[in-house]
Amino acid sequence: MSSAAPQPISDAPQPEEVPWWLKYAGRGMGTFGGVVAMALGLWTCISFSPICIVAGIWQILAGFMVVLAEAPCCCMFLDFVQTFTNFIDRRPVWHKAAFYILISLPAMFLCAGLSTFLGSAMLFATGVVYGLMALGKKASRGEMLNRAQTDFLATNLVKNMEVPIPNQSVP
Repeated sequence: MSSAAPQPISDAPQPEEVPWWLKYAGRGMGTFGGVVAMALGLWTCISFSPICIVAGIWQILAGFMVVLAEAPCCCMFLDFVQTFTNFIDRRPVWHKAAFYILISLPAMFLCAGLSTFLGSAMLFATGVVYGLMALGKKASRGEMLNRAQTDFLATNLVKNMEVPIPNQSVP
């Protein structure tokens, strides 16, 4: 049996499509945001409201999952970390963005407080950074002008075109 590394999914962006600083911003924001979310989730758990305790536990788990995906070196003592990180890294960037945004929302909806808002906002911001990566590079000025002129001409030609209306006589 061959031990070849799994191939990345085809619509994952190529490394040259995403600026280097945006990659590091995503990793840094994910690591910092995950740690902050875990700390604020622990703070939220110190409550008398059972729903806020659940929200705090959710936020701790969400922060832990983001730290596992973004900084596996922080949790090298766990056996499954490398498998989980490889799985996450093979996914397209927009999957990662959607995942981070979705796991950030439940804690905020369960217990509306400052600590859940700030912790979830950090995870949400990480998802936004990955969403920006998924959009890709901006087109050059020439390409944008060409596209704008083409769209302008196409809409004006269609709008000003006279289309004959068939004679609709009532019998």
